[in-house]
Amino acid sequence: MVITLAWLRRLLRFCVPVAIGLLGAWVGMLAWGRTSVEIGPFHVQLASTFGPGKTQFALPPFGQLVADTHRAPLRLTATLQNVDVPSLTGRLRTGSLEDLVADVQRQGMQRAIRFGVRLLAVATATALGMALLVFRRKWRAIVAAVCTAFVVTAGSEAAAWKTYRPSALLTPTFSGSLALAPRLIGPAESALGRIDDFRHDLGQIVGGAVRVYTSIQADPLASQDEIRVLHISDIHLSPLGISYAQQLARAFDVAFVLDTGDLTSFGTSVENLTLSSIHDFGRPYVFVRGNHDSVALQKALETTRGAVVLDGATRRIDGLTVYGLGDPVFSPDRISALNDARFAEAVRSVGTRILGDVVARPRPPDIVAVHDSRMAEAVAGHVPLVVSGHFHTPGVRVIDGTLFLQVGSTGGAGANVFTEVGGIPLSAEILYFAKGASPRLVAYDVVEQSPVTGSLTLRRHLVGQQFGELVPSPSPAREGPTPTSG
Repeated sequence: MVITLAWLRRLLRFCVPVAIGLLGAWVGMLAWGRTSVEIGPFHVQLASTFGPGKTQFALPPFGQLVADTHRAPLRLTATLQNVDVPSLTGRLRTGSLEDLVADVQRQGMQRAIRFGVRLLAVATATALGMALLVFRRKWRAIVAAVCTAFVVTAGSEAAAWKTYRPSALLTPTFSGSLALAPRLIGPAESALGRIDDFRHDLGQIVGGAVRVYTSIQADPLASQDEIRVLHISDIHLSPLGISYAQQLARAFDVAFVLDTGDLTSFGTSVENLTLSSIHDFGRPYVFVRGNHDSVALQKALETTRGAVVLDGATRRIDGLTVYGLGDPVFSPDRISALNDARFAEAVRSVGTRILGDVVARPRPPDIVAVHDSRMAEAVAGHVPLVVSGHFHTPGVRVIDGTLFLQVGSTGGAGANVFTEVGGIPLSAEILYFAKGASPRLVAYDVVEQSPVTGSLTLRRHLVGQQFGELVPSPSPAREGPTPTSG
């Protein structure tokens, strides 16, 4: 017992100074670890504290961008406090945005180094003050606490510097206003081919701030090199979902809307009234039937202005070739629903038909659209992209070089939107294609909005960065039928 107590005392003599040092460093960062600096025409507050390795750019009152940029346990925050708009617009008249970004990069690097030194001093000084207060004249404990604060803070700063990935700034998470999301995020095509260029990565943030604070571009999304498509699914009669989709279509100025089914819920004729909102999108509305949509609804949609119904057909729309097939199962209620095994078997049964339609074409379609991704598993390796919904949750996977994108419920699962705490988020995707003879998906944004608070989150994904170069190539087990004439 004596040996155990002595060991515990030694452990406490070691752990308590370490804990006081860490606590002092943390308190110092929180209380005095902020500083305001001028970086070009921007007045920015820099702050840092212990936390996950993220960089946060706050642009009040418009929103914030967060990216996983480093591995060290430091959260870095840059809050834009003020913009000298006359100086900013004057510099843009006499120079370019690239020149402004270069100046911001140079000055920002200088301010960051000074801030790091200041943060280390503040953390160490606060740890010293707290150690003197706790240990008084126990100099060993005081020195241990101060050394802990210094080593941990300096080590975290060095690790953050060493592991910092500027390319993460190209795939941020945005939260804030839907109307300002496209301006702050900017075109996806501008990120291509420059993943390792720190100046360009920083330019994504600076350019977003410039677009918002000065409105120097009438159309911030104008790009001759990309096609934007809004992918929605599972609205389930939700007026919130339809309004949300229309706002997204306008805000991102998409070429067309691609709805992968379950626009309705119960398969009744009265639900066809929801089709009156389709022409309000003001752009082509491409639709494939879901398992809650009736054939009668599909026929009514075929006569709706602006709608393009795909059911075993291919259409070329705004430079993209889209193939679609309606869900083979109609189960608008629990009574008519199949069990899981029979349902999966039924939806997979159309795979051969989809594969036959695809391989019979001179070149594969750019997009295969189905309600349930299991319908199109047979075309893995034959087409570049399959989009779907049905499961009410976003998802992504790659099979044989084919990217399968699954969007959540744009209607928040319809009548169930408020049944969960905080509500089921309204979910959609913005797809970005590079133009060309064979358009390719270069990026996609997952956009979610809370039906209760209205708060919006946008996460950008660059396909090349996340998955590398995708080359569809079927495995031997998936080789399809050869096309036949006639």
